[in-house]
Amino acid sequence: MPQPGLRARALAPQRRCRSRLAATLASLLLPACQSVPAAPDAERAARCEPALDQAIIHSAGQEQVAHLERQLALLRADLLQAEEFMVAIESGLRGLHTRADAVSSLAEARIAVERASSAARWRRDEVEEAQAKLAEAERQLEAGHAGSAVFFASRARRIADTLNEEAAHVARNSSTRFVNTRHANLREGPSTHHEVVDVLGEDTPVFPEREQAGWILVRTLSGPAGWVHVSLLNPR
Repeated sequence: MPQPGLRARALAPQRRCRSRLAATLASLLLPACQSVPAAPDAERAARCEPALDQAIIHSAGQEQVAHLERQLALLRADLLQAEEFMVAIESGLRGLHTRADAVSSLAEARIAVERASSAARWRRDEVEEAQAKLAEAERQLEAGHAGSAVFFASRARRIADTLNEEAAHVARNSSTRFVNTRHANLREGPSTHHEVVDVLGEDTPVFPEREQAGWILVRTLSGPAGWVHVSLLNPR
């Protein structure tokens, strides 16, 4: 699990825009509150409290923390393998991996990267990084450096496995929708007058919460919650 400081940084963007999202969501609930018959102040406050705001911000924070945890696990695995590789070099065990090991690692990594390229289309940069590691592994193998080839193939495989895990998470959510344009503004409220809090790339998955006048309040995998115009998302 990430350290407390990492979790606090993960949730910081949510706290910064919390008050403005709260105001927006409270305005959505206002008609319902106005229709509530006269009641004691405590009861009225309980009925009109924007609980949806709290739930959405909490869920968005959980999504972001989960994303950071996957990235942290990837970095830890990379560090562990790098340390093992350095130990092998310093102890004279460079021949620990054979050409057959390298060929096998490359084959498995290619399959994982190809799957990630198709399943996690919104992670183009990460897929390109994995493909670059594969290319380096192939160069190392051609140069006769089996250990180095295994190192780079394993790195590509871990990147791909992380992306495939994220894609499986997205697929499990039946309400998921995807950005259908090159860039889509994620806004603090349901209008073009509201501030842009993030810019979503094409094919980015979002998790809808509610719709208002052609705008959809969504959560994202690794960023804040916000509003996107319905025209910028693929239909269900």
